[in-house]
Order: sequence, then C-alpha cells, then structure tokens
Amino acid sequence: MNRLPLLLVGVVAVLGSTPAPDTSEKCTSCEAQISQLQETWTNETTVAEILEEMQNNCKAYPFMKQQVCDKLAEVFVQIPPALFEGMDDLAWPIPEAVCALVQQCHVDCCAADAVPEQVHLSLAGKDRSQMAVTWVTLNASATVVEYGISADNLNMRSEGTIDTYHASGWVGTIHRALMTGLHPSTTYYYRVGDPDASAPWSETFHFTTFTPGQTVTYAVLADMDFGTASDGTVNDLINLVDAGSIQAVIHSGDISYADGYEPHWDVYFNKIQPIASRIPYMVTPGNHEFWFNFTSYKHRFSMPGMFEPSDGKLPDTTSGSGDNMFYSWEVEYVHFLAADSESLIDTAYFSTTEIEWMHKDLAMVVREKTPWVVSHFHRPSYCSDDHACLQDEGHGGANYVQTMTEEVFYKNKVDLVLMGHVHSYQRTYPVYNNTPTAFDYSSPTAPVYILQGASGNREGNKGSYPPDDELPAWSAATHTEVGYGLLTASADKLDWKFYQSSILTGENPSGPILLDEMTITR
Repeated sequence: MNRLPLLLVGVVAVLGSTPAPDTSEKCTSCEAQISQLQETWTNETTVAEILEEMQNNCKAYPFMKQQVCDKLAEVFVQIPPALFEGMDDLAWPIPEAVCALVQQCHVDCCAADAVPEQVHLSLAGKDRSQMAVTWVTLNASATVVEYGISADNLNMRSEGTIDTYHASGWVGTIHRALMTGLHPSTTYYYRVGDPDASAPWSETFHFTTFTPGQTVTYAVLADMDFGTASDGTVNDLINLVDAGSIQAVIHSGDISYADGYEPHWDVYFNKIQPIASRIPYMVTPGNHEFWFNFTSYKHRFSMPGMFEPSDGKLPDTTSGSGDNMFYSWEVEYVHFLAADSESLIDTAYFSTTEIEWMHKDLAMVVREKTPWVVSHFHRPSYCSDDHACLQDEGHGGANYVQTMTEEVFYKNKVDLVLMGHVHSYQRTYPVYNNTPTAFDYSSPTAPVYILQGASGNREGNKGSYPPDDELPAWSAATHTEVGYGLLTASADKLDWKFYQSSILTGENPSGPILLDEMTITR
C-alpha cells in the first residue's frame, strides 16, 4: 500500500469562544430535577427507556415540577418509536442537553464579545465569479464581508443577511454574505464581521478562485463528527489545503453528529474552519441532521439556491429545493447533483418532487461543458456491510434507494455516485440492476457507486466485510478503516483514491495510507 509523506502536525485547534452558561432559575431548577431523575438510571438503561420514563412517570417523582414534566412529554411524544434504535450513543451532556431540548435552558453559540467564528465558504451557484461565506456570532446585528487581492487592502465590500433558529435552546446569529465580481485564478483575502460590534472582525482568511480548464481535486467525506474520532481526517485535510492539493470538500451527510444538542454544531464548525474558510465546503443532509425537521442543517449552510433568484416555484432547475436539501452545482468539468435521501423520521426517502427535479436537472447538462456527472447523497444504494444494505428493508435499505434513483442515473448517464451512512468503504464496478456491466472503468455504460461513510465518528466503523467469494459480483473493493476519498476530475478522466486517515495518537502514529484507487476514462 502506498503512503503519503508523514506529516502529523496535529489538528489545528480552533476552539471558538466560551459561551456564558444559563444561570436562570428556570434552567438551574430543570437541571437539578433532571440530575435527580438521572440517578434512577443505570448503565443498562437505554435511551428508549429513559424517554419513556421521563414522558410517562415524570410526575411520580416528587422533585419533578409540573412544568418540566409537561415540557418533556410535549417533546418526547413527537419522537417516533423507530428512532429509539441507535440513539443509545447520543453524545448529550445530561442534564444540560435535556433541559435545552425542552426549552428550559438556553445554550449560547459563543461569547458576547467574541470575534466572528465558524467561518465557512460555499459555492453560491454556477456563477464562478461569486463565493458565499457564512459565520456565527452571538448577537452582532450587521453582516459585512470585506475582501480584496491583498491582505492589506480589502477594498471590496458586501453586506449580507442575518438568520437564526431556536431549536433546543440555541441562541446565536447566523450571517451569510456573497462575495461578487471575483476573477478566475486569483487569490482573495477576506474578513467578516460587524464594524459596530465590540469585537468587529474575524481574522483575515484567503481562498483562490478556480482556473478555467484546471484539474480539480475534491475531498470526499461522510459521517464525520465533532469529536476526536475525526481528528486524523481533519488533520489530513488541513495539510492538503495547506499544500494546495484539494480545492473543495464534498460531505454527504451526517455532519457533526450534534443530534439535537446544538453546541456540538458550534464545536464542529470551529473544528473544520481551517479547511472550510479556505475552500468551498459542499454538503447534503444525512439522518443525524433530521432533528427539528433539519432546522440546524437548513439554517447553518449556504448551498446553491440560498442566493440565486427563483422562478417562484421551488424546486426549480436553478435553485433546487432552495433550502440546502437538494441542488446542483458545477466546477470545471463536473456537473454535481446533490440529493436528499432523508425523511423526517430517520428513514430513506426521495419525494416525487425531488425525483422529477433530478430528471429535469440532468436533462439540462451540457456534456461539452461538463463531460462528467457526479451525484452525492447520504443513503447507499449499493453496499453489503450493514442492515441498511439489505435488499428487503423497504425505506431503510439499499433496495428502496435503488428503486427511486437507479433509473434516473442510468438513463441520464451519471458517471459516479458518492454515498455514506454505512461506516465503511466499498467501491463497485459499473453496475445496473445489481449486475456489473463491466469489470473495468474504460468508457463504462453504467454508473460506478462508491460508499464512503468512514470519515470518523463516535459510533465507530463497521466490522469486516464477508469473504471476497461471498461478496456480490458488482463489489470491487472494500475497507473498514477510518478515511476519506480524493476525487480528481479532468477533461478525460475521473481519478479516485481512498486513504486511511492519519493516526495521531498511540504507540505507532502514521500518516495517511492509500488503500484503494481507480480511474474512470472515456
């Protein structure tokens, strides 16, 4: 196996500011009550049992107040029983998270006097003269980005909008602005903030616009969390950004694993800021974003459709869903179709509206301009390492995803499909209807599917795959290490590599290791 040069610099810590705790009587009383209730639980108590007890038996405890019991019941009665499975690893700090969930406590994003944080770039649409930037403050009222071709002369300025939400007690202000008039192949410096705030400006960041006709490399992620499990992946991506080796990130769902505890979103965005403040960070939703009808996900990102004018009938072929859930984007030789595979109750789901939009979007691809078409979304349609891969699981399994999407991709000659959800890696041969159409990648007549849900999270990666002779004929390669993909697109080929992430701790730290590679050619 090939190794990249060992460069273990450690994850650059962008911790953000320290928010003030909620010391109100309502919050401290709730936390005291939940703490006492928590003492009745054991290590074997499941999340389902905890929620049932808090909903049905809360009032039986003399220390529980009527108001808190009612709030608990109001929230937990809305959680479908099917979601209890798999919830036992929620990284909630109890009692803080429970009291925030039921709106008895607020959780601030950051300190009142902190500089802007959680800065991340995204492509606002197909217009390469624009770049979107999003950041967070506690209560700044203005949204300004200053930018220019010199760090000492930020002579261009754009004012944007503010946004917020209040799910699970979160308090913060989300800012988004659009840098316009950008020239190709140019490095721009920028800072964001509110000139009238006590700490007005962020540090000065920089990014480089795309060069027409350039070969572009994308880091491909899915299922990556805010905690230490992703440290190796984040470390490697920071190194790749520093070296100019990647120009964008594609993250196909399960972003941060906040799971309803909003401060973990804040931690995650600060963790990836050294990457996302310098190259576009493009996302699609996963099942761990379903909380509060994907509210956090919809508000915290600025994907295509958030800035583009719509014909008033969403989804349209310009904006997609208009709320970050599904959209398309283009960079040089690739047209990307970013899809939403999720439902409100943590099952696989593609609406008829989305499927119709996918057909329309793909029908408008100009192959002379973008000869490659790549789709990315969360749930896999081809995999063989998990219950989510079973062919008879209805909305939970790969068969449903195949049923809804495979004809769209096959008829519209999609070249590559990137997926996550299952915490492992699997690459297919070109495949249609569970049958390989070839055992090489020269001018394939069907899409290649890559499951890459191995980027590092608290749930861990899946165990070993079945022996090779028991794998489906369409399966070309499998791995279970924590890692990330690199997709490089030029005019006549798509190069793919999957790396094991660096191991930063322990007796034998190592750099990234190349585990798998293939090239699709015309």
